[in-house]
Amino acid sequence: MPQFFIPLVSYHSAPAHKVRNVGIIQSCLLIGILGSRVFSGFLADVWGWRSVYFVACAFMLGCFLMIYKMLPVLSARSQETYAGLMKSLLRLLYKYPYLRIASLRAALAYASFFALWSCLAFRMKQEPFFASDDIIGALGLCGLAGASTVVFISGYIQKYGVRFFSIVGGCVILAAWLLAFFGNDSYLWMIIAILLIDAGMQCIHLSNQTSVVTLDASAINRVNTVYMTIYFLGGSAGTFVSGLFWQHYGWAGVVGVGVAFTVASLFVNCFQPRLHKDECSIF
Repeated sequence: MPQFFIPLVSYHSAPAHKVRNVGIIQSCLLIGILGSRVFSGFLADVWGWRSVYFVACAFMLGCFLMIYKMLPVLSARSQETYAGLMKSLLRLLYKYPYLRIASLRAALAYASFFALWSCLAFRMKQEPFFASDDIIGALGLCGLAGASTVVFISGYIQKYGVRFFSIVGGCVILAAWLLAFFGNDSYLWMIIAILLIDAGMQCIHLSNQTSVVTLDASAINRVNTVYMTIYFLGGSAGTFVSGLFWQHYGWAGVVGVGVAFTVASLFVNCFQPRLHKDECSIF
């Protein structure tokens, strides 16, 4: 559901405010994701893990009522069937080389991001932390500070370009992993690592997503679907691979996975796709 709003906001925003408006939506989305970690940890400690699902159902019902009352009636902009729209996703991926580049480098960065978050709780349960569920959940508050990055960088993407922010974001994530490795027995260094990896991820995700939704005004939702599908596949891969390496190599293995995915994301920036006639120079 959240990914429906990003192309919707992009489509209805004036060109001068498009990046900023999408950045606000993404910032709120990340705040919800990370804030839920804190809230769910508190609920699980006080009322048990089942209470998390009951409260989540109540929130979803509230979202449904709010959307039903506030969202305007929107008419379809395409006359294609659903099957035809799904087939067109591959055509869009083939048509726009930049879409492939942006989706891949964001997906690899997201894999690195999820490598940290999927195994962080395991590390915090070990010595010297022996952290409880609410303490682990509270680490999500650190991520909320990283979410504020979206608001600050949104005004500079058109000035410096997507590739610049993708490289800067990748370097910030790399620095976060170095801190997570050498300072893995310190709350302070782990918190700084969390702040950095969230900030770096938002630099990459915001810059790449806001650029791909400008590729084709007649297919904003479908372009975003392609991007987000590849993006979440990257996150799933990061979770899966880091879990395997945690079992066999511990935290050092997780750091190795995160660094490898980050370096791969940075390497993608070496490729400059031949721009389609509809693509613009912000990339």
